[in-house]
Amino acid sequence: MKKESRVRNSFLNVITSIGSQVLIMVLKFVTRTIFISALGKEYLGINGLFADILSMLSLAELGVDAAITYQLYKPLAEHDDKRVRILMKFYKQAYRVIGAVILLLGLALIPLLPVLIRDYESLAALHINAVLVFIMFLLQSVSSYWFFAYRSTIMGANQKKYVLEIADYAITIVSNATQILVLIFFKNFIAYTATVLCFSVITNLVNATIAQRYYPQFFEKEKDSLKKEEILMLFKDCGSVFLYRMNSVVLKATDNIVLSSFLGLGIVGLYSNYLLFYTIIRNLLNQVYNSVRASLGNLFVDADMEKKYKMFRVMNFLTVVLYGTAAVGITTCADEFISVWISDSYVIAQPFALLVGVEIYLLGLANNVYQIRSVSGAFRYMWYRPLIGIVVNIVLSVVLVQVWGIYGVLIGTIASLLSTNIIMDTHVVYKYSFLGIKHPADYYLRNGLYLIVLAAVGAADYWACRHFFTGHGWFSLIVHILIVAVTVPSVFILLFWKSDSCRYLVQVVKRPINKLIGKRGKKRANEEHSEDSTSSEE
Repeated sequence: MKKESRVRNSFLNVITSIGSQVLIMVLKFVTRTIFISALGKEYLGINGLFADILSMLSLAELGVDAAITYQLYKPLAEHDDKRVRILMKFYKQAYRVIGAVILLLGLALIPLLPVLIRDYESLAALHINAVLVFIMFLLQSVSSYWFFAYRSTIMGANQKKYVLEIADYAITIVSNATQILVLIFFKNFIAYTATVLCFSVITNLVNATIAQRYYPQFFEKEKDSLKKEEILMLFKDCGSVFLYRMNSVVLKATDNIVLSSFLGLGIVGLYSNYLLFYTIIRNLLNQVYNSVRASLGNLFVDADMEKKYKMFRVMNFLTVVLYGTAAVGITTCADEFISVWISDSYVIAQPFALLVGVEIYLLGLANNVYQIRSVSGAFRYMWYRPLIGIVVNIVLSVVLVQVWGIYGVLIGTIASLLSTNIIMDTHVVYKYSFLGIKHPADYYLRNGLYLIVLAAVGAADYWACRHFFTGHGWFSLIVHILIVAVTVPSVFILLFWKSDSCRYLVQVVKRPINKLIGKRGKKRANEEHSEDSTSSEE
């Protein structure tokens, strides 16, 4: 695939994905507001807890999707349709088994619900049938494996994810509108959960249909199957990816479980509002990386090592700017947002918002490094690293929650990210993905400098937003968000303008703009030329 095609597809994927996430963000806040008004924070707690339990059950997926996607890059680049069909055949069979395993594991967890929920006995007073709600959440998870969701993977691997995003716009609008109507007219948590389940199935079916129509040749019947040694190698890759997936899920999913077990559903409900910021920003920014992943995978098939490393540094600078802006924004504006949005009673005192900001910044750096591990196949090395991250996170969270409460849970997560995802993963990427052409010290020093700059501008923004233009509700909040959104990227661009990474990103942004301007200019010139010709004839 040519560089121009990679850049174009990545740009389209980024634009549509960000647009989709912005739409989801707005609709989620509207739905969450009505949810709180109609039901209350205890329902938020049970909703967040069950979602996290099911996200842990999704670990049964074993990393098959990431391993298969990695295997798809080469045959797609070489137009080897038969190889793609063989891989998709295996993918389909694997997902059927995975769905059944998740269903059985979920049903086995039902007797343990009273242990996982500290306030389990009080749920009856809220008219919550915990078993029924859990089963509905379970079916929502299982449906993604049984309703042809594997087909949509081919769209992402072939850099056409933006097509699915366009369809998701319509589904998201209808889904959230229906949820809002159910909350307003029925005020019933069971009905709300059933609505979410139905639209989850619809989304999977629509995405699968689009993938089938775009690439019917990849879903034709295929007699041949993967060879035994290929399956063994694939499962070896799956095992490595599974451990990383487990680490990623445990990193956040255990937070609500620990909080529910030690502090109760009330604090889980408060935390879920901050987690909404965290999730929306993470999903929004992850679209940038998910959108360019296929391009990076293609790049790692045919590019030289220097070019690969240059792109990694570009993505690292982009990560610092995007996630740095998000981190400062959460630290500075999250408490104010919740106070204006709901009330002061839902605010958790600082340094909670600061800790959430630090966590999401480190998560961004970790995601960027992991992405290189994934597309280069380096997830096979130091496969035990995620186990260390899981142990550190769980142990510290359980110990520190008893000392510092909810703050201790976040400190445990941050410590896990630093000690494993940032330090150990970076070592693996430099050694195996870039074959030692640079030392990891280059990464640490560069990001240390970025962190100093980010801390300085973040402190200045925090002070400014606490002392200027306060007390005007939503208007003050919007002004403060704009301050952060403008100052953080501007400072980084001004300070690092001469760096190759900054200049490359500026060119990527300017290219489609210049093309658009050029097309308009050409159209205008043609129109003027046509008018002149008409005048001459007259």
